[in-house]
Amino acid sequence: MKKIIFAAFLTLFISTAFAQEVFSPELQSKYHMISPDEFNHLNQRSKSFVETAPPTGPVRNIAEFERNQGVIISYPGYWGIPYTLISELSEGVMVYVICELSDQTSVYNELNSEGVTMSNISFIDAPLDSYWSRDYSPWFIEYGDSKEVGIVDFPYNRPRPDDDEVPVECGDYFGLEVFGLNIEHTGGNYMCDGYGIGVSTDLVFDENSSLNQSEVDQMAEDFLGLTDYEITTDPLDDYIKHVDCWGKFLDVDKILITRVPSSDYRYADFEAMADFWANRTSSYGNNYQVIRTNWMVDGNAYSNSLIMNNKVFIPFNTGSAGNYNAAAAAVYEAAMPGYEVIGISYNGWESTDALHCRTHEVPDFEMLRIKHMPYFGILPYQSEYIFNAEVYSFNNSNNVSTVKLFYKVNNGSYNEALMTNTGGNNYSVTINSFNPEETISYYIQAVDDRPVTETHPFIGGADPHVFVIDDVSGLVNNENTAYIKAFPNPATDVLYLVTNNLPEDNYSIELFDQQGKLVAQRNINAEVSEWNLNGIDISEINPGVYFVKAISEKSIFTTKFIKL
Repeated sequence: MKKIIFAAFLTLFISTAFAQEVFSPELQSKYHMISPDEFNHLNQRSKSFVETAPPTGPVRNIAEFERNQGVIISYPGYWGIPYTLISELSEGVMVYVICELSDQTSVYNELNSEGVTMSNISFIDAPLDSYWSRDYSPWFIEYGDSKEVGIVDFPYNRPRPDDDEVPVECGDYFGLEVFGLNIEHTGGNYMCDGYGIGVSTDLVFDENSSLNQSEVDQMAEDFLGLTDYEITTDPLDDYIKHVDCWGKFLDVDKILITRVPSSDYRYADFEAMADFWANRTSSYGNNYQVIRTNWMVDGNAYSNSLIMNNKVFIPFNTGSAGNYNAAAAAVYEAAMPGYEVIGISYNGWESTDALHCRTHEVPDFEMLRIKHMPYFGILPYQSEYIFNAEVYSFNNSNNVSTVKLFYKVNNGSYNEALMTNTGGNNYSVTINSFNPEETISYYIQAVDDRPVTETHPFIGGADPHVFVIDDVSGLVNNENTAYIKAFPNPATDVLYLVTNNLPEDNYSIELFDQQGKLVAQRNINAEVSEWNLNGIDISEINPGVYFVKAISEKSIFTTKFIKL
């Protein structure tokens, strides 16, 4: 299928290529191209792509931030990543090196001399055209009633037949069934949340002009289990049009969106993208927490990171561009408490080609998975709260031993409650000891018979689910016509509270994020003039959804707003 998006660049790039004989390293990286000869094969399709029927039974695309056993990297006769990254990865997971047999001895010796943990190096014997393993590696799914792990293959959007063969090679290596999804695609332009939402830019339509939106949606649902496939514009405004160059799911309800300076001509596009996600509902049912990295300047590509279990590897630039590294790490640390954030310095990272482009996660094929829809935000008081979860192992490979709820009230210590099996893979527990005005933090822990322990959310108690219980009837919104509303909503710098018929008391105004963390507080008189004339400065808080509580001795009123 012809790549329409190339058209505007062909003349310039081909003439440049022939004039220079080879592309410069910068040009190769930026456009994920390794030789001008590839321009002569733009219409070449996969040498062996086979379209198949979709998987039978329920199907789910596995998210990057779930439990992984390893990571795929490539060696097509040269490295595209530094030894420091390989060494760091090998400390905790298996590193699958795609490399031809003739090169494996020398590659082994290289890695061994660089201090890599060689017991965690495994070779997949296959020829390659490039090192961009993200773009052509398999997409892993679980499917069927037995929760088997499978691979989804797709025609790779580059004329590189050896790279395009990698999903099939991985299927043979791992012993997994391969399903052929006939949408020309690339891994750098795809991310999912593991609960049915996927994201790509409209490069999908550029390269699959014969397919309409409904056809793409149906195929994505059949092969990947996507019930919401969001095809966005590209705020980066670059040929590559890869979503991982500017955005990343950090969790089911957290998304990182790059920021550019207000002087950048793309500023409005990036801010619009952040606003779009701040107003979207996640698979959990709450609005996304939108995390912003610092400026995308000097080739920085901080969204182009890799989540590998409880570690996050982010690309650190060298030279003057490295001035932004510490701030980028701080953004990740704040957004992902409990994770170890590791910066990998390298002079080969580009804004359109960095660490994520050159690695690809491999999920745990015996993953112990906890599926749970969490409580969040400010909830009305009720006499009991029921916590449900579905817990199972991929391939039904291991039996679940115990499932527990760990919860704490306000800033107390965690309590634990055993969740009982209610049939099949379902577990439940009821807690009836919560009181009004309490902040509840909780996570679910499961253990199988290996024993392996997993938690939900993935990082457990370091970043638990949080909800706030409202006051009892008679204190909360005790007048039918009384209310507070946030204005403007969404807001950027200053928030005002519009009120109606509130008792003329002194109120404490508290702002909470979706995790129940208090982010701002002030005291105010309920007289109309006071409420209207005194705005709350929110310029320093992060974008996202926030809850407002107006509390007096007699009443509590709540509302929420979005910070852009």
